[in-house]
Amino acid sequence: MKKNVISAVIALAMTGSLFAQVNKLEDLVSEQNAKKLRENGRIELIHEKEDFDMHIVPNCEYKKQIETEVISKDLKNVPFVAEFLYLIPKSELLKGSDKSNITVNDMSVVMRSISKMTGMTYVHNNGKKTDVLYKAAYTIDGENSKTQIKDKIDGSADGLVAYCYQNDHTYGDTYYVLNYKQNDSSVYGTFLNTAPLQYLGVKAIMPKDMKISIASFDCGDSLLLYIACDCNAKNVPLFNVRKQILESMTSRMEAIFKWFMGQF
Repeated sequence: MKKNVISAVIALAMTGSLFAQVNKLEDLVSEQNAKKLRENGRIELIHEKEDFDMHIVPNCEYKKQIETEVISKDLKNVPFVAEFLYLIPKSELLKGSDKSNITVNDMSVVMRSISKMTGMTYVHNNGKKTDVLYKAAYTIDGENSKTQIKDKIDGSADGLVAYCYQNDHTYGDTYYVLNYKQNDSSVYGTFLNTAPLQYLGVKAIMPKDMKISIASFDCGDSLLLYIACDCNAKNVPLFNVRKQILESMTSRMEAIFKWFMGQF
């Protein structure tokens, strides 16, 4: 009987440790980037026009996928790539909350809570204007569907494929396919557009020409958040498309970060 109790305690301890796995920041990013993150809380990398490689992807099981499954680029168009890293203390996220910790499942639920993006704001026009980014946002029952369904937040996100609609302030009706992966210490999701993104009546980004990647990592007393924007926009005569995409997408990435911060 005593042996059985001891065995049960050991098994429980081992099970608890499996679910309590965390990442060490220096294992995810270079020592130099870890120092920058601890000092500044963020790293922003806007790629040059001909630089399509991902440079600051955290060292994780999704790294190769993020680096290789990129949008095909055409230099006759306007390729754009940007990467962002954020180190967020859990104590900052838990201010005013009755929660004592943030788990991988908490991160997973946030990343799947599309409907909660409705009404989120963003700062644009070089920081001069604040508007509602998504007048409406929700999960839908299939690609480019009009039918809203509940966000798929139950259980693990690993292997989940979902679809969503967003009424974007600039691009109007937008549709995405979402793919998720999850393990004991991180969650990874991608948003790939399944319909054109239109600007001033022009189809600026064609279907499957823009991907937003988001990965969050439990680092014990903090979270590491990686966001990347990868797109191949059309070149519109007499219009500075790269300038528009740069301002538009970087302001959206910042809005996603601030929205993520406010969900715990």
